Amino acid sequence: MKYLISLLLLSFSTFAAETPGPFKIKEIFMSHPANFHFRVISDNPDAWHCHNGPKNPSWSYINEADPGSKGMMSALLAAYVSNKTVSLVTKGVDTYAGRMCQIVEFKISQ
Repeated sequence: MKYLISLLLLSFSTFAAETPGPFKIKEIFMSHPANFHFRVISDNPDAWHCHNGPKNPSWSYINEADPGSKGMMSALLAAYVSNKTVSLVTKGVDTYAGRMCQIVEFKISQ
């Protein structure tokens, strides 16, 4: 019974949010809407956006189908154009291409 309760609790657990250090966006890369569509590339190639995520360059993504994606993409594009510092909250997602970092939320500052 104890095993069953533990299993149920694990199945309803939330994702582990990760918070990489603040950075400036070096570039934006656009791809297919469901294939890591809007990619934010860090100005620090050795930084990480999530545990075991892409490095050199470090990047994280938003897909077009993600909730709030259009507003998030617009705000990150504005941060890029105005050279603002971005602080992300990401989650690691295991995909066919390995571990990728999906942007969940972010903060833009001076």
